[in-house]
Amino acid sequence: MNSNISPHIYVLMTVLVTALSYFGFKAFGELDQWFFLPIFGLAVFWGAANFIRQWRGLSDFYIDTNIRMLPLLQRAVVRYVVWMVVLFIGLKFLQSHSFYQRYDKSIQFLDVLLDFYLVAGLPYFLLTLKFKASRVEDFYDPAVRFIHIIKQISLGLWRRNGRPFAVLSKPYNRKVLLNLVMRAYFIPFMVVQVYANMNNAIRFSVDDFQGYNLMAILLWLSSLLWFMDALCASAGYSIESRWAENRSRSIDMTVAGWLVCMACYEPFNQVTGTLFPFGPLIANVAPQSFAFVDQPAIYIFKVVEIVLLLALIYSDLSLGPSGVNITLKRLQTRGPYGIIRHPGTVCKLSLWWLQTAFYAQFWMSPQLIIGHLAWNALYVMRALTEERHLRQHAQYREYMKRVKYRFIPGLI
Repeated sequence: MNSNISPHIYVLMTVLVTALSYFGFKAFGELDQWFFLPIFGLAVFWGAANFIRQWRGLSDFYIDTNIRMLPLLQRAVVRYVVWMVVLFIGLKFLQSHSFYQRYDKSIQFLDVLLDFYLVAGLPYFLLTLKFKASRVEDFYDPAVRFIHIIKQISLGLWRRNGRPFAVLSKPYNRKVLLNLVMRAYFIPFMVVQVYANMNNAIRFSVDDFQGYNLMAILLWLSSLLWFMDALCASAGYSIESRWAENRSRSIDMTVAGWLVCMACYEPFNQVTGTLFPFGPLIANVAPQSFAFVDQPAIYIFKVVEIVLLLALIYSDLSLGPSGVNITLKRLQTRGPYGIIRHPGTVCKLSLWWLQTAFYAQFWMSPQLIIGHLAWNALYVMRALTEERHLRQHAQYREYMKRVKYRFIPGLI
């Protein structure tokens, strides 16, 4: 596979979709009903950018000019039915599980996605198999893998050969199933943040940012930045497509890798947070202990916080549709990732330290200090388990030779 799209283009596409979304929702309203449109919009941008690369000969996909209509239709129908069943089961699971009732926007998103899929799914697969042809992708297509797994298990049970589940011993078949579990786990948490952050951005901008109040402007900017992060993540988890060229090539299959990652997300982070208090929450617990009492110093603090947040979001967005947990899709070797291998981790930990270090109460609480150090260690462990998984691939080992340092250039 050729090199990834420039990180600057990925960031530019996300900024453009965010700007259109913000001004559109601000002018016409309807955020509650159409909040998910930016997710589809960003996916369309990704698909268009990759199709341009394909025309320029920078992609492994090609336009199949020899395919006949009947075989094309048969292959499309099979994929259409498989993903219709998967989407339907996923939606019904979220609707019936009490834990997800508070994620009503995610349920709304999947409901609309299924309705849209029922109408546009078959034409989508017809166009995809025609204009994004690839024999490798045909073999690794998740729909094909699902059918193969079900067929082999059914035959094994029918013939009573004693090993009906032997098909799951093949690594890629297990990877396909794990990838589906991973996406089902993360989609609800990411999608709900798309709505929440856009809603906050619009709220902070009312009445001309409260008379052009600097704090309101900074909070508005922070909301838009987090919106971009959630938007990119939601599109990456929800839409794995040949057009975005973001098929999962591998997934971490170790228990340690999954535990370290999931400890940072709901509902497991509630246990982690109980064991190790999260340092930045000091802003809610003891806001009166802020080291600066004069307004200019507080503004300077918030500006620096926004700068660090900008660096974090830029690192995340530069991965485009490949920015998902415990999975390798396509490597990004330019931009922040051309300097160190884990810029997102460095920016996030730096932001957390800024959000805690200026509260006197934090330094007077050994429990908070130990807890904050533990969260830092957890994210370092995430980076290390990620590398253990990724260096199984020759491409990543070459990247490690080019970009030698994980966290600090010339040092670590």
